[in-house]
Amino acid sequence: MIDLKEEAPQNKIFAFAPTTASAAMNSEVEEPSRKKKTTFSSLPEVELEEEEAPQNKISSFAPTTASAMNSDVEPPRKTRKKKTPTFSSLPEEIVVSCLARIPKSHYPKLSLVSKRFCSIISSKELRLARKHLERREKVLYVCLKLPRRRLPSWFSLWIKPDQTLTNDKNKSSTRKTLLTRVPSSYTPWEPSTFIGKVGSEKYKILGQHRSSTTTLPNHLEMKVRNDGVNNAWRKAPSMRVAREKTLAVGGVLDEKIYVMGGCKAKETANWAEVFDTKTQTWEALPDPGAELRSSLLKSMRMIEGKVYVESSVEDDCYVYDPREGRWDVVAKELVDDERTKCYIDVWYSCTTDGCFWYDEKRKEWRAIKGLKEFDRNVSDGVVIALAKYYGNLLIIWDKFEKPMKGQCPKKNIWCSVIKLKRRNGRGEVWGTVEWDSAVLTVPSKYVFLRYEVHLG
Repeated sequence: MIDLKEEAPQNKIFAFAPTTASAAMNSEVEEPSRKKKTTFSSLPEVELEEEEAPQNKISSFAPTTASAMNSDVEPPRKTRKKKTPTFSSLPEEIVVSCLARIPKSHYPKLSLVSKRFCSIISSKELRLARKHLERREKVLYVCLKLPRRRLPSWFSLWIKPDQTLTNDKNKSSTRKTLLTRVPSSYTPWEPSTFIGKVGSEKYKILGQHRSSTTTLPNHLEMKVRNDGVNNAWRKAPSMRVAREKTLAVGGVLDEKIYVMGGCKAKETANWAEVFDTKTQTWEALPDPGAELRSSLLKSMRMIEGKVYVESSVEDDCYVYDPREGRWDVVAKELVDDERTKCYIDVWYSCTTDGCFWYDEKRKEWRAIKGLKEFDRNVSDGVVIALAKYYGNLLIIWDKFEKPMKGQCPKKNIWCSVIKLKRRNGRGEVWGTVEWDSAVLTVPSKYVFLRYEVHLG
């Protein structure tokens, strides 16, 4: 008998080696009252303290007799580990509900998790869930015509989360924001074009899939809805000709909707048409001529009761006068000036000379203060467009990047968001750069067509 009077420390190893089988098998031990006895069939009786041995204590028994080797002691059973449920194992409706609550800026990375995530992020169900939960966010879309591509392409602006950008040139090019092509794995839908509001009705134009009646990749469809949360969009009367969305432009003037382009250049009869919201009918407009019909359209603007159509041809801007029913060619500066203006609480403008606001009392343009570094950064570029973005001023501009040896020069498209604040009794406007970053590198001969801001 071996008496362990002192408790073994943790992880201490014991080796027992009896010399004879009879000593190991026939020894009898009287059990003390304060100790419990543990008996192994092939070993001497070993006295253990009542206190349970600590976890991970290792005991090694190496008997020298054959009887010890033929022990009947059962090996301990392995405990099965319970599988921890993963996010991917949840029902799809729960996954959709969870993803709908996450900011869209995380979607590019989430779409790479798995094919299932990618499918859900690009699904209609997720868009409807975000709308139902009122989690939709404003998204900036830009339409660009890149060289060697037949049709223009839509891009959407994605802002990476947890970023801190400055208006410093070197720190701004960290690609914390980016323009990604639409459709993509996480931006499958091209934006619909909101045309405008006529009375209590809102009109928008969106592209549809290929139909049997047209050879164009998409054709346009106009929809209308009355004011009200629960009023759904309904289809408006069809246009007289099928149109490609990225090539067409539209706008509202005097309760009439004008749509032009997006069809074949030889379509002289219906290349431009107007929709009368009172009679709910379409009517063809006069032919503007082969030069405009064969050019790429950039924008349509309504200025002083006339329809201005900007084409990609330099120094050409066409204007249609509804009262006289005829076309004219005018200087392009008027339309270019409109592109670099934006109304938030007052009119704002930005050029390579700086950012300005219009003082209604003084009837003059005044510089926005606090943007000296930004003004220097934009001075060697070209301002493309201004937009209202969450109450702030968003500026889109481009400039040449430093060319590499033997390579054609390229341009970087930049986006900047400026927070505006009135000071000194509304007598001054100060600006703070929220973020400022190059978002896309493009060939120098690209064409910026238009931009739109939508809830998505």
